[in-house]
Amino acid sequence: MATENPRVWFKSISLENVRSFGTKQKINFTDKAGNVARWNVILGDNGTGKTTVLKGLVILAQNQQTVLETGVDFTELWRFNEESIGVKIDGVLSKKNEDIQTGFIVNSGMKWGNGVKYDTGSTFRFTRKYEIEMDIFAYNAARRISSSAITEKKPNYITNFFSENNDLINAEEWLVQADYISLKEPKFKHRFDTVLNVLKELFSQEASDIYISTETGTPKVFFKTNYGDVRLHELSLGYKTLIAWMVDFAKGLLDRYPDSENPLAEPAVCLVDEIDLHLHPKFQRNIIKFLTETFPNTQFIVTAHSPLIVVAAEEQPQDTNIILLKREGDQTVVVNDSVDVSKWSVDQILNSDLFGHVSSRSEPLTELRTERDTLLSKQALTATQKARLDELDTRIGFVPVGRDQAEIQAETIIQQLADILRSKQQSQ
Repeated sequence: MATENPRVWFKSISLENVRSFGTKQKINFTDKAGNVARWNVILGDNGTGKTTVLKGLVILAQNQQTVLETGVDFTELWRFNEESIGVKIDGVLSKKNEDIQTGFIVNSGMKWGNGVKYDTGSTFRFTRKYEIEMDIFAYNAARRISSSAITEKKPNYITNFFSENNDLINAEEWLVQADYISLKEPKFKHRFDTVLNVLKELFSQEASDIYISTETGTPKVFFKTNYGDVRLHELSLGYKTLIAWMVDFAKGLLDRYPDSENPLAEPAVCLVDEIDLHLHPKFQRNIIKFLTETFPNTQFIVTAHSPLIVVAAEEQPQDTNIILLKREGDQTVVVNDSVDVSKWSVDQILNSDLFGHVSSRSEPLTELRTERDTLLSKQALTATQKARLDELDTRIGFVPVGRDQAEIQAETIIQQLADILRSKQQSQ
């Protein structure tokens, strides 16, 4: 049963002298009640360190020997300047309501003298008191379906996440092999059916069925759609990117918990950089609900650039955490869930601090609406101003961009009141 395996989730991470992070910054992965959050969405402009946070978490989840064996060059995490002496990342894990301190230090081995930098050799060490087993799966923004053959080699999520080429499992080949093996070993059929059902549910609005065909000689996976049967490898980039990490994650849980009645409900941590990458807005809107229901005991820590992801996350009951990374001077600072946006529209979220007050309207339209609002705020209008207001009404029209039905109705009422007011002014 899922409850028999202890859940280990991240509770916080602190970063000091790490890339864009200068002075120590702490990120809490907790909800408004202080409980460890299932969903953590990290927002921020490009270059504020969203990916850096995920890289720190990937390392914290490993033991020192595993990290050293990867051969990853950790100098890319350093914040080089004359005051920097290296990298320090601390974390707090939560296991059965017990807080477990962990962390690592990389001494840069760099010294300065007379303006010259000397490399004296770097050192790396963990600061945790004891090792802890943590099931973590991590997917960077370069994720894609591999075209190579499947191997039994266990994936190294440190190497993959720090790599520019994050080739994941060949989803089509895995499904074909799993289907073939299940014919000979009935107990393996559960693995095949589990992953296939995940894909069927995920694409239930796009495909009435997903099946394997051998009509061409070589088995291939097809999606039955309204516009014909489409092979998996002929799907759009957005679909293939989503399938790549979804199948990899599901297979990873099946491998980790082979004796579980429902491996997908077992505890895990999943990191996804740019979860909205290549996804149609409809998928962005629904992906978090789907993942929550499919992997109910997984902590997700993701980065995003889309306000739709924020809306979707806030719809989850209670255990959601929105984190904002902001640039202040020459370093990044952290704003932990500073505002409740659960009742906000996409427009309001986009035009908030979370996304740098980006307007969904074009700049010319924004200027026209500002001018119109200024005229409407006046108690009396001159003939010239009345003519200008009529001209603005014609040019602007009614553009309910990004609003829900209630907001559309509210704007309609405001427009009607403005028309009544203007009629009274004209009759005076």
